[in-house]
Amino acid sequence: MPFRLREDARTWFKPLREQRGGFAMDFDSYYFCFIAGIATKQKKEIPQADTAELVDHFPDKYRDRARHMVSLFLARELEILGVSISEKKTVHAQISKLIQPDSTSHLSADGMHEFNRYADGGFEAVATWFEDRPRRLETFLRGFKLKLDETLAKEGGG
Repeated sequence: MPFRLREDARTWFKPLREQRGGFAMDFDSYYFCFIAGIATKQKKEIPQADTAELVDHFPDKYRDRARHMVSLFLARELEILGVSISEKKTVHAQISKLIQPDSTSHLSADGMHEFNRYADGGFEAVATWFEDRPRRLETFLRGFKLKLDETLAKEGGG
């Protein structure tokens, strides 16, 4: 099962992909959507017809970040499910549903589905974080970091 990016997200990020020195691939857009979804705890179910298939593995540029992304995903899923890390059997059961170590993405089909739902929900967060869609990568990165920091500060209570 591949990573999938919403078509409206592809359109929204298009200026950043077309800009010289901007996003090199659609997975760059996917990455920022996923991080926003994890941070805001937003998941959304988008019909497959409204998404574009990307790849079924973490691209080379993201290979070093794959474990971190999967770890963030698992931590958020366990939190949402209300599972305490001390509940070893429950934690193992939940992780087993989401992870498939021998897959190219390290995710099971269910895990990939939920991973994509975070990216889909995250795009909605990203789109609301910007009054005007950024046309330059520098503008996007500054704004994204500011909004991500605000979101995480609220979650942490400070």
